[in-house]
Amino acid sequence: MKIVFSGVSKVFDPDIVALRDITLKINKGEFVYVIGATGSGKSTLLRLITRELLPSRGMVAVGSVDLRGMRRADIPYYRRDVGLVAQDFKLIPTLTVYENIAFVMEAMAVPSKIVSYRTNEVIEQVGLWRRRFMKPAQLSGGEQQRVAIARALANSPSLFIADEPTGNLDYRTAADVMKILFAINAAGVTVVMSTHNQNIVNASRQRVIELAEGRLVRDEASGGYFD
Repeated sequence: MKIVFSGVSKVFDPDIVALRDITLKINKGEFVYVIGATGSGKSTLLRLITRELLPSRGMVAVGSVDLRGMRRADIPYYRRDVGLVAQDFKLIPTLTVYENIAFVMEAMAVPSKIVSYRTNEVIEQVGLWRRRFMKPAQLSGGEQQRVAIARALANSPSLFIADEPTGNLDYRTAADVMKILFAINAAGVTVVMSTHNQNIVNASRQRVIELAEGRLVRDEASGGYFD
């Protein structure tokens, strides 16, 4: 899905400016890194795309939808087409890998046959078939992250948002996670990923959007972590 920010600012009470006059366009099928220091506005930018937040000024559009004007009743339907991997995995500790993924579709009343087929498909996709009946506590950090990715893929989203998905992982495990994200993008899904990982950004040379104190200071095709 295409994403458009037009003159977007976000101010939190009492007067904390998280984003300042952001204007940018992300085309369908792009892979984009969002980088910047802690507090630069990266997570706020992503939360505007997922419609967890509304802009204080300006417009955010995803596909043909103006998120600011979206009816509250339509938000769950919009989010079915947006896969989200947050900084913390948000896995349910009492459920197995299979159950954590299936739960997302069951909550949306997806027919049981489709739930079973799709859950098995994404478990295979992220390489966790032999772990499917284990619970989160039995998995490594990298495996838990892959479960979170599989869960975000369950509804076959057109847009995939990843907020620091490799932040707590070692280099090799982070590389495995990135292979999955690149495969998702290769299938035509738009991927927007915030990260502090300089090695990952420099190795893959995708589009880089850099924020500083809430401002867009760099938008570079095939960029590195530093310009």
